[in-house]
Amino acid sequence: MKKGFTLVELLATITILGLLGLIVGMGITSAIQGTRKDSAETQKKNIIASARNWAADNIYTLPEEGNSIVISLHDLLAEGFMEGDEDNQVVDAGNSETLSKLNTTVTIYNNNGDYEYTLDIQYGKDNVNLRAPVVILNGESKMEVTGTFNDPGVYAYNYKGDELGSVTKQIQDQNGAIVSSITTSGTYTVTYTVTDENGSTSIKRTVVVK
Repeated sequence: MKKGFTLVELLATITILGLLGLIVGMGITSAIQGTRKDSAETQKKNIIASARNWAADNIYTLPEEGNSIVISLHDLLAEGFMEGDEDNQVVDAGNSETLSKLNTTVTIYNNNGDYEYTLDIQYGKDNVNLRAPVVILNGESKMEVTGTFNDPGVYAYNYKGDELGSVTKQIQDQNGAIVSSITTSGTYTVTYTVTDENGSTSIKRTVVVK
Protein backbone atom coordinates (compact mmCIF):
# COMPACT_ATOMS: atom_id res chain seq x y z
CA MET A 1 0.00 0.00 0.00
CA LYS A 2 1.32 3.42 -0.98
CA LYS A 3 1.56 6.01 1.78
CA GLY A 4 2.14 9.03 -0.49
CA PHE A 5 3.04 10.25 -3.92
CA THR A 6 6.16 9.17 -5.67
CA LEU A 7 8.55 11.81 -7.01
CA VAL A 8 7.36 11.11 -10.55
CA GLU A 9 3.73 11.59 -9.53
CA LEU A 10 4.55 14.85 -7.76
CA LEU A 11 6.43 16.16 -10.76
CA ALA A 12 3.55 15.20 -13.07
CA THR A 13 1.04 16.90 -10.78
CA ILE A 14 3.14 20.08 -10.56
CA THR A 15 3.52 20.10 -14.34
CA ILE A 16 -0.22 19.75 -14.90
CA LEU A 17 -1.00 22.48 -12.37
CA GLY A 18 1.57 24.73 -14.03
CA LEU A 19 0.01 24.17 -17.44
CA LEU A 20 -3.47 24.85 -16.08
CA GLY A 21 -2.22 28.05 -14.44
CA LEU A 22 -0.62 29.15 -17.68
CA ILE A 23 -3.80 28.49 -19.66
CA VAL A 24 -5.96 30.33 -17.12
CA GLY A 25 -3.50 33.21 -16.97
CA MET A 26 -3.45 33.53 -20.75
CA GLY A 27 -7.24 33.52 -20.79
CA ILE A 28 -7.43 36.28 -18.17
CA THR A 29 -4.80 38.36 -20.00
CA SER A 30 -6.64 37.92 -23.28
CA ALA A 31 -9.93 38.94 -21.65
CA ILE A 32 -8.35 42.07 -20.13
CA GLN A 33 -6.80 43.04 -23.46
CA GLY A 34 -10.10 42.47 -25.20
CA THR A 35 -11.91 44.64 -22.66
CA ARG A 36 -9.36 47.42 -23.07
CA LYS A 37 -9.63 47.23 -26.85
CA ASP A 38 -13.42 47.43 -26.67
CA SER A 39 -13.20 50.38 -24.25
CA ALA A 40 -10.76 52.18 -26.55
CA GLU A 41 -13.06 51.70 -29.55
CA THR A 42 -16.01 52.97 -27.52
CA GLN A 43 -14.00 56.01 -26.48
CA LYS A 44 -13.11 56.78 -30.11
CA LYS A 45 -16.78 56.55 -31.05
CA ASN A 46 -17.63 58.89 -28.18
CA ILE A 47 -15.12 61.48 -29.41
CA ILE A 48 -16.59 61.26 -32.93
CA ALA A 49 -20.09 61.57 -31.46
CA SER A 50 -18.98 64.66 -29.54
CA ALA A 51 -17.64 66.13 -32.78
CA ARG A 52 -20.98 65.44 -34.47
CA ASN A 53 -22.78 67.22 -31.64
CA TRP A 54 -20.34 70.12 -31.98
CA ALA A 55 -21.10 70.25 -35.72
CA ALA A 56 -24.84 70.34 -35.04
CA ASP A 57 -24.32 73.42 -32.85
CA ASN A 58 -21.88 75.09 -35.29
CA ILE A 59 -23.51 74.55 -38.67
CA TYR A 60 -22.30 77.90 -40.00
CA THR A 61 -18.69 76.86 -39.35
CA LEU A 62 -18.94 73.58 -41.25
CA PRO A 63 -16.96 73.34 -44.50
CA GLU A 64 -18.40 73.79 -47.96
CA GLU A 65 -18.57 70.86 -50.38
CA GLY A 66 -15.15 69.36 -51.04
CA ASN A 67 -13.54 71.21 -48.10
CA SER A 68 -12.74 70.30 -44.51
CA ILE A 69 -12.10 71.78 -41.10
CA VAL A 70 -10.13 70.44 -38.14
CA ILE A 71 -11.27 70.72 -34.53
CA SER A 72 -9.25 69.64 -31.52
CA LEU A 73 -10.06 67.73 -28.35
CA HIS A 74 -9.51 71.06 -26.59
CA ASP A 75 -12.36 72.58 -28.63
CA LEU A 76 -14.73 69.77 -27.60
CA LEU A 77 -13.75 70.11 -23.95
CA ALA A 78 -13.89 73.91 -23.93
CA GLU A 79 -17.41 73.96 -25.32
CA GLY A 80 -18.74 71.21 -23.07
CA PHE A 81 -19.19 68.49 -25.68
CA MET A 82 -16.79 66.23 -23.75
CA GLU A 83 -15.74 65.88 -20.15
CA GLY A 84 -12.25 65.18 -18.85
CA ASP A 85 -11.11 63.88 -15.49
CA GLU A 86 -10.53 66.01 -12.41
CA ASP A 87 -7.49 67.56 -14.13
CA ASN A 88 -9.43 68.20 -17.36
CA GLN A 89 -7.42 65.47 -19.08
CA VAL A 90 -8.71 62.61 -21.25
CA VAL A 91 -7.00 59.24 -20.76
CA ASP A 92 -6.90 56.60 -23.49
CA ALA A 93 -9.03 53.69 -22.32
CA GLY A 94 -6.81 51.27 -24.22
CA ASN A 95 -3.34 52.07 -22.92
CA SER A 96 -3.95 54.55 -20.06
CA GLU A 97 -1.93 57.28 -21.79
CA THR A 98 -3.12 60.89 -21.70
CA LEU A 99 -4.51 62.27 -24.95
CA SER A 100 -3.07 65.56 -26.13
CA LYS A 101 -5.92 68.07 -26.10
CA LEU A 102 -4.28 70.29 -28.69
CA ASN A 103 -2.96 67.61 -31.05
CA THR A 104 -5.79 65.08 -30.90
CA THR A 105 -8.08 66.25 -33.69
CA VAL A 106 -11.18 65.42 -35.67
CA THR A 107 -11.24 66.34 -39.35
CA ILE A 108 -14.70 67.08 -40.73
CA TYR A 109 -14.88 66.69 -44.52
CA ASN A 110 -17.86 67.65 -46.65
CA ASN A 111 -18.25 64.86 -49.21
CA ASN A 112 -21.06 66.01 -51.50
CA GLY A 113 -23.15 67.11 -48.54
CA ASP A 114 -22.27 64.13 -46.34
CA TYR A 115 -19.92 64.98 -43.49
CA GLU A 116 -17.15 62.48 -42.81
CA TYR A 117 -15.34 62.45 -39.46
CA THR A 118 -11.73 61.27 -39.11
CA LEU A 119 -10.11 61.01 -35.68
CA ASP A 120 -6.35 61.47 -35.22
CA ILE A 121 -5.18 60.57 -31.69
CA GLN A 122 -1.94 62.00 -30.33
CA TYR A 123 -0.55 61.63 -26.82
CA GLY A 124 0.93 64.09 -24.35
CA LYS A 125 -0.27 65.87 -21.24
CA ASP A 126 -0.84 69.52 -22.04
CA ASN A 127 -2.49 71.82 -19.53
CA VAL A 128 -4.78 74.01 -21.60
CA ASN A 129 -6.91 76.83 -20.27
CA LEU A 130 -10.45 75.82 -21.21
CA ARG A 131 -11.42 79.50 -21.44
CA ALA A 132 -8.66 80.21 -23.92
CA PRO A 133 -9.74 80.93 -27.52
CA VAL A 134 -10.76 78.10 -29.83
CA VAL A 135 -8.93 77.86 -33.16
CA ILE A 136 -10.24 75.72 -36.03
CA LEU A 137 -8.24 74.98 -39.15
CA ASN A 138 -9.95 75.58 -42.46
CA GLY A 139 -8.67 72.81 -44.71
CA GLU A 140 -6.56 69.81 -43.78
CA SER A 141 -3.98 69.75 -40.99
CA LYS A 142 -1.50 68.42 -43.58
CA MET A 143 -1.67 69.84 -47.08
CA GLU A 144 0.30 68.88 -50.18
CA VAL A 145 0.42 71.48 -52.95
CA THR A 146 2.17 72.01 -56.24
CA GLY A 147 3.39 75.55 -56.81
CA THR A 148 1.85 78.38 -54.77
CA PHE A 149 0.28 77.65 -51.39
CA ASN A 150 -3.03 79.45 -50.88
CA ASP A 151 -3.54 79.50 -47.13
CA PRO A 152 -7.16 78.67 -46.22
CA GLY A 153 -6.55 80.18 -42.76
CA VAL A 154 -8.39 79.48 -39.52
CA TYR A 155 -11.58 80.31 -37.72
CA ALA A 156 -11.22 81.56 -34.13
CA TYR A 157 -13.62 82.49 -31.37
CA ASN A 158 -13.64 82.90 -27.61
CA TYR A 159 -15.21 80.52 -25.11
CA LYS A 160 -18.47 82.51 -25.29
CA GLY A 161 -18.69 81.90 -29.04
CA ASP A 162 -17.74 85.40 -30.20
CA GLU A 163 -15.62 85.39 -33.35
CA LEU A 164 -12.04 86.67 -33.02
CA GLY A 165 -10.24 88.22 -35.95
CA SER A 166 -6.73 88.83 -34.64
CA VAL A 167 -4.77 85.75 -35.74
CA THR A 168 -0.98 85.78 -35.92
CA LYS A 169 0.82 83.35 -38.22
CA GLN A 170 4.38 82.04 -38.13
CA ILE A 171 5.95 79.93 -40.87
CA GLN A 172 8.95 77.65 -40.32
CA ASP A 173 10.77 75.72 -43.01
CA GLN A 174 12.02 72.14 -42.64
CA ASN A 175 15.22 73.40 -40.98
CA GLY A 176 13.30 75.32 -38.33
CA ALA A 177 14.09 78.75 -39.79
CA ILE A 178 11.30 81.33 -39.72
CA VAL A 179 10.33 82.50 -43.21
CA SER A 180 7.93 85.15 -44.41
CA SER A 181 6.16 83.07 -47.05
CA ILE A 182 5.98 79.66 -48.70
CA THR A 183 7.49 80.03 -52.14
CA THR A 184 9.80 77.07 -52.77
CA SER A 185 9.50 73.30 -52.53
CA GLY A 186 9.92 71.72 -49.10
CA THR A 187 8.05 71.00 -45.89
CA TYR A 188 6.76 73.89 -43.80
CA THR A 189 5.00 74.26 -40.46
CA VAL A 190 2.47 77.05 -40.17
CA THR A 191 1.49 78.04 -36.62
CA TYR A 192 -1.64 80.10 -36.08
CA THR A 193 -2.03 81.81 -32.69
CA VAL A 194 -5.00 83.64 -31.22
CA THR A 195 -4.84 85.58 -27.95
CA ASP A 196 -7.53 87.28 -25.92
CA GLU A 197 -7.98 88.32 -22.28
CA ASN A 198 -8.48 84.69 -21.21
CA GLY A 199 -5.36 83.20 -22.73
CA SER A 200 -3.72 82.06 -25.93
CA THR A 201 -4.25 79.07 -28.24
CA SER A 202 -2.14 77.84 -31.15
CA ILE A 203 -2.72 75.26 -33.85
CA LYS A 204 -0.33 73.96 -36.51
CA ARG A 205 -0.60 72.97 -40.13
CA THR A 206 2.01 71.04 -42.15
CA VAL A 207 2.44 72.18 -45.75
CA VAL A 208 4.39 70.10 -48.25
CA VAL A 209 5.23 71.99 -51.44
CA LYS A 210 6.28 69.77 -54.35
